[in-house]
Amino acid sequence: MASTGGHGSSDDPGDKRPPRNLQDVLKYAIEHTPTTQDEEGGESEGGNHGNRESAAERAEWLSNALSGMYKDEVKEMAEQVAFLKESSKVTEAVEGHEVEGREDLEEKKTEALEYLFDLVQGIDNAKDFLKVGGGDILQLCFSDPSSEVRWRTLDLLAALSQNHPSNQAEFHSMGLIKRLLDVLDSSSEVDMVRIKALYALSCLCRDNDTCLSNFVKHDGFSVLMRAMQSDIEKLQIKATFMLQAILISFPQHKDTLHNMGMVHQLVSLLQQEHAITHEQFILALLNLVSGHSGCISDCCQPELQFEELLKSRVELLKDKEEFMEELEYCQKLMAICFTKNTSSQGMDR
Repeated sequence: MASTGGHGSSDDPGDKRPPRNLQDVLKYAIEHTPTTQDEEGGESEGGNHGNRESAAERAEWLSNALSGMYKDEVKEMAEQVAFLKESSKVTEAVEGHEVEGREDLEEKKTEALEYLFDLVQGIDNAKDFLKVGGGDILQLCFSDPSSEVRWRTLDLLAALSQNHPSNQAEFHSMGLIKRLLDVLDSSSEVDMVRIKALYALSCLCRDNDTCLSNFVKHDGFSVLMRAMQSDIEKLQIKATFMLQAILISFPQHKDTLHNMGMVHQLVSLLQQEHAITHEQFILALLNLVSGHSGCISDCCQPELQFEELLKSRVELLKDKEEFMEELEYCQKLMAICFTKNTSSQGMDR
């Protein structure tokens, strides 16, 4: 079985664990560089010899560390992928049974995924990940019984997708967008897994029209709305961030959002007791109505009582420094939707 590349913290805080990157080396160098006072103290009897020894030890450690950093990382990835494939088979075989060593195996799998996450931060490694069979372990680990294995797999997928068009195209062909939407929309899934599924989805669709079209095809906007309506604050905020990013980069989807009643849904969220999430809801609504006559008309529907809501919100927020941005968004919405003769403002249709 391949090594897991374990890199958890040692029980001994002084353990000279090999660094994973130059930041680790720099941190060690700073922590172990003697101060002027230390050097002066070394002039005492026996002190100079001790300093020479510890300087030699540090030099040896740094030399070994730097040489270790330049090992074959593609080979390292291949070993981790092979380990995860084999361990997933074991997990599948014993599922539903109490088996000694299950927790140890789960720990090793999470360590392997964390190690892969570190490795794929390099753009070349991210490109090579699929060449060493990494796509297979993503599919396998998505369904792992351990929620930590699942969310770490999703975190890895996000890192592989972000700003990597070739990987985005491959993951699209693997049908991962629909799978991520299903995970995000599952109320029975643990919160962290849903949050990481949303993060991966956002990275996969970012600046990628093909992936976003597939997202829309599978009713992704409705899934986003349900995430914003959940009682998980972090999920609400991240779902709203993704909606805002889409509105800014792909404004042509405003028609779809208008037709599905997104204005009404956002206003409904704002009608609830004021919360920290409302700043993002207001900003999403501001992005949605800007330049779209249909969304502006929806805001003006009397039954929504949106003008009254905005007026009361302005009163609530004024003179409160922590809500200055939200106050500004409310005032801009008032100007766009309820200033007289706005019917000709910012129309793009």
